[in-house]
Amino acid sequence: MKPGTLALCLLCFLPCFSPADTIDIDAARSAEQLRRGVQAFHRGYYTDALASLEKAVTFQPGSFFAQAWLGRTLWKSGYEPEALKTWEQLVSSSRNTGKDTSLIRDWIQVLGLRRGLVRESAPPQTWAVSAEIDGTARGGYPFMRPTSVRPRADGSFWVAAFGSNAVLRFDANFRLLATLKGGLEGFDRPYDVFEADDGSVYISEYGANRISVCNPRGDRVRSFGRKGRAEGLLLGPQYLAPDGRGYLWVTDWGNSRVAKFDLDGNYILSIAGISGPTGIAVHESRVYVSEKSGKRVRVFDLNGNALSTLGEGTLQAPEGLSFTDAGALLVADSNRILACDVERETWVQRGDTRSHTSNLVHQAAGVNGDILAVDFDLSKVILLSDVSALYAGLVVRVERVNSAKFPEVYVDVSVENRLGRPIVGLGINNFIVTESRYSVGVTTLVSTSSDSTAADVALLVERSPGFDAFRGDAEKAIGDLYGLVTRAGRMKAVSAGAQPALEADFGETRLRFVAQALQAEPSAKWRFDVAARLAGSELVTGASTARKAIVFFSAGTLGSGAFTTYSLAETAAFLKNNGIAFSPVFFGQKGIDQDLAFLASETGGKVYSVFAPGGMEEVVRDIKARVGSAYTLRYRSPSAADFGDAYIPLEVEATLQRVSGRDESGYYAPPSP
Repeated sequence: MKPGTLALCLLCFLPCFSPADTIDIDAARSAEQLRRGVQAFHRGYYTDALASLEKAVTFQPGSFFAQAWLGRTLWKSGYEPEALKTWEQLVSSSRNTGKDTSLIRDWIQVLGLRRGLVRESAPPQTWAVSAEIDGTARGGYPFMRPTSVRPRADGSFWVAAFGSNAVLRFDANFRLLATLKGGLEGFDRPYDVFEADDGSVYISEYGANRISVCNPRGDRVRSFGRKGRAEGLLLGPQYLAPDGRGYLWVTDWGNSRVAKFDLDGNYILSIAGISGPTGIAVHESRVYVSEKSGKRVRVFDLNGNALSTLGEGTLQAPEGLSFTDAGALLVADSNRILACDVERETWVQRGDTRSHTSNLVHQAAGVNGDILAVDFDLSKVILLSDVSALYAGLVVRVERVNSAKFPEVYVDVSVENRLGRPIVGLGINNFIVTESRYSVGVTTLVSTSSDSTAADVALLVERSPGFDAFRGDAEKAIGDLYGLVTRAGRMKAVSAGAQPALEADFGETRLRFVAQALQAEPSAKWRFDVAARLAGSELVTGASTARKAIVFFSAGTLGSGAFTTYSLAETAAFLKNNGIAFSPVFFGQKGIDQDLAFLASETGGKVYSVFAPGGMEEVVRDIKARVGSAYTLRYRSPSAADFGDAYIPLEVEATLQRVSGRDESGYYAPPSP
């Protein structure tokens, strides 16, 4: 080969670059950091995600995706002011680029609504009929003369159909799920329904003068009460009210009284002399009975002693009673629903229902914040919703994407209202999932937090010298808590010492767990804020639909240096934004620190005394009863993986009745081998 021939041949294989083909090194570095940040976010490693996303923005300050992801990660990390600033800057800078920032502007509005004084000064609710079920409509679910409606924790609800001798259960979309008819004997004018914790269904039968106890299929297992005027007998029983103490109150219309039974049907006592007893509800050790003929509501204690009356001069023909979560008494009064502040004895009307109803006889607040009511004359169920919620829509967030088995993809989604109340009862038909705006095809609803019975609990143990004095009591309480949680859940232990640490992971035996939870040395320099952040971080990476909670064992006082690294507001926001309830259990006799009570209130937890009669059973019962907003969806991605380098845009929309919301996210497929 002649000299120079080899060099000429090599040149033929070298790529030819023009000035326009120059590689943008900063853009490439930003894209790599964005990929790392998004992957860390979806694994729940927010500290790593923040580090990578901040680098991505530094390399390419104009990157819309990097800034949007940085704001999302700051919010999940509890840094709400920083997230708000990032989003506002992104909206401002995008005005000249034509980028669609409508979703980010919505995030800004929601965050502002949920924070501090803005939330507390929200305008009063205005109610309107948003949906209805007509039992007489052709092609629908026929029922006649409904007398009661009873919402369930999963978003579905019972309806007692007096005129068609059936008890129906509908889902949140108003689809019929089940019809109970009382087995071979059948029901005789069912009036009200109550579902016990064990799944038993209690049904008052006006025509049969009894209370029937049925299994979930509607088969009568037993009954109590029979026709008569003597004590313990019934004459036209109507509404039922459990008191949370193992007793059931019944309005006995024909005998002009209220009867109290235990759940086994044993008669306890009666309250006589009530003029037309119809509705009944029990709230905070008070029994409220609507006296239809007297046009008022009478109030008694749990022993049947008269205390006061409500609504005289306001009510016209009161019937069904119920209470909202906020403690307002709802009264069905002719064709209107009234709400009473029982402390101030003030009344307001919940919406104008006159154009939709004729004779409302019962109503109840649903788990999603709406009000369900039944019209006896029109054979109709109506849904009352807050008008502002109808226009504002749902808040949908893609919390995590698991693409480890790509093209099979799992998406964890939360659905809430504007104030953060979980929306439950959604099915797969309530969701639309797309990638790059194109349908992903068949999508499956894998699990929901309302159906799940699992709980992931992090036990946070104060390791101060003061708490160490309660070591014996703490060992017993930890053992009790472990046994109750692990029946259908998992539990970790984190020490709040001078160097907070994970002491016991999921799966430890009971004895080892108790020992490890208390093994850190007590220190006067114990760190609450760092320990709480560590405990929360240990839960973030767990199952999405499991109920998440931190149970904090404490002497009750935090001290002045409790929030040195993370502020109280940052700690509360981190836990709240990741769906983690914080519940302190104090061992001292002086009560609980105000900051701990604030964390419990902000995150949906409660404050307990270890010496309370309910003990750890009450703590675990409340954790498992907490309503969640998480849904896990599964589908097969139609997008190309591009060896794990391509950012795959993902969109999720959720709709319930007339309200909807959406979120945009994205993910990377795992690198191809």
